[in-house]
Amino acid sequence: MKAYAEYFKEGGLVYRRNTLLQFGNSWSLIGNVVLANPGSAEPIAAASNDILDLVSSFYEEFRSGENVQPENWHEFSPDSTMRFVEKIFNGWYLGKNIELNGVVQLFNTFNIKNQNLQEAVTQIGVESDLLFSYTIYKYFNDKPTYFGFSNEVLRNDVLRNVAMNIFSKSSKVVRSIYSENFSENSFYHPMYINQAYGQKHFQKYKNEVLSEIVKTHNQGTQTDCANLQPLSLVVRNSQGKQ
Repeated sequence: MKAYAEYFKEGGLVYRRNTLLQFGNSWSLIGNVVLANPGSAEPIAAASNDILDLVSSFYEEFRSGENVQPENWHEFSPDSTMRFVEKIFNGWYLGKNIELNGVVQLFNTFNIKNQNLQEAVTQIGVESDLLFSYTIYKYFNDKPTYFGFSNEVLRNDVLRNVAMNIFSKSSKVVRSIYSENFSENSFYHPMYINQAYGQKHFQKYKNEVLSEIVKTHNQGTQTDCANLQPLSLVVRNSQGKQ
């Protein structure tokens, strides 16, 4: 797994958003996950020009051509939550081990980089259009989407409203594996899944939600982006042929 994301400071706060978990050689969209706030993953390097070109191509196809801000993009060392997300999509909790090949978009309800959720919640009064992720539903592309808001989000009135907005505005295809009634769903964080997957009470959730995430991912038709060359390479190759 490779992890890339926007990482920047504004108003004394550190933000991480639009995280891309990339597996294998493909940059096709596999699915999405929506959690609480950025966790412990730290940047290890600025994204290279080749990676920036691949991110731009991904945005062109799956993010409606949204502009990429090169100076904000970094490569990250994956944290434990990202590893648990991988297990959700490769079927590990179901006794499978599917080789993933593509991108899982990792979104958060709000985007302050802080490993302690409660500390981050105390800062939500800061006025910033970057703080909340109200419109991320536009980028799900009807791909399998795991909502893992966690109880700490759901028990906070402001954050719960953000989560409800994301869920209610997602497509019927995305919401098809969940109850239409927001409050009837168990939006378990991946960390809890990693602790509870073997327990008897968790089997129903595995059958109704986790298995559908994996099944839908396997059945979905994906545009193969594995052979996409970074634009910089295309330019260099074309220049070499002249």
